[in-house]
Amino acid sequence: MTAFSIQNLTVVKGEKKILDSVSFDVQEGEFVCIVGPSGAGKSTLLRQLNRLDYGRIGGQILWNGKSLEEYDVHVLREQVAYIFQKAVMFPGSAEENIKMGAQFEHNVTQQELEGRFVKAIREAGITPEMLSVEAADLSGGQQQRVGIARTLMLDPVVLLFDEPTASLDVETSNKFCKTLKVLKEHLKEKKSASLMITHRLEEASFLADKVLMLEEGKVVAFLPVNEFFNNPSNERVANFLKAYKL
Repeated sequence: MTAFSIQNLTVVKGEKKILDSVSFDVQEGEFVCIVGPSGAGKSTLLRQLNRLDYGRIGGQILWNGKSLEEYDVHVLREQVAYIFQKAVMFPGSAEENIKMGAQFEHNVTQQELEGRFVKAIREAGITPEMLSVEAADLSGGQQQRVGIARTLMLDPVVLLFDEPTASLDVETSNKFCKTLKVLKEHLKEKKSASLMITHRLEEASFLADKVLMLEEGKVVAFLPVNEFFNNPSNERVANFLKAYKL
């Protein structure tokens, strides 16, 4: 079943067309990585799925067959969660940070919240030792895990990752991607779709079910991961991979 259907999405800011007639579908349980050169419109596209972006907009985005404009924006952002490049840590321990957002939810019992907490720290790769540590004292990779666990506490249906490893060193990034790989399987079981922007093609190769490549606001390719990396019929994709030496 289709989770997101993006249909001829066009976004114009000032005199510049950031996205130009972008169309593709994301199925339930799919993990899609978005790649392409800088300035391709990747972040604008991702923010559109959460209604975080602005500009003159044409076309439409359907989520579960319903236009995004028909959803209450607060409900939408609880269900379609956006994870930024760097997780924001608030004063307090890792555990307090993880539980922070969900404690304001209505009609959720304490027992249900505790169940979510246990599940969230497991899926985000949080160790028991991390929970009592002041969040600000955690490493970058650990803070990203805390940020994901905090998001999972809200029980979202879709996860949007905006370059979650951009500020991490290569070793930490590799460890974090292994956490995402495990999380991906949990999300697939509950038929949750995920989209992630990355400039590191090895991450897309490791994590994605499909790869979407943008350039100058247009879709260059939207292919299953093996076809994208091993047998691209698109010459631009082949040249892009060659430049990256993959």
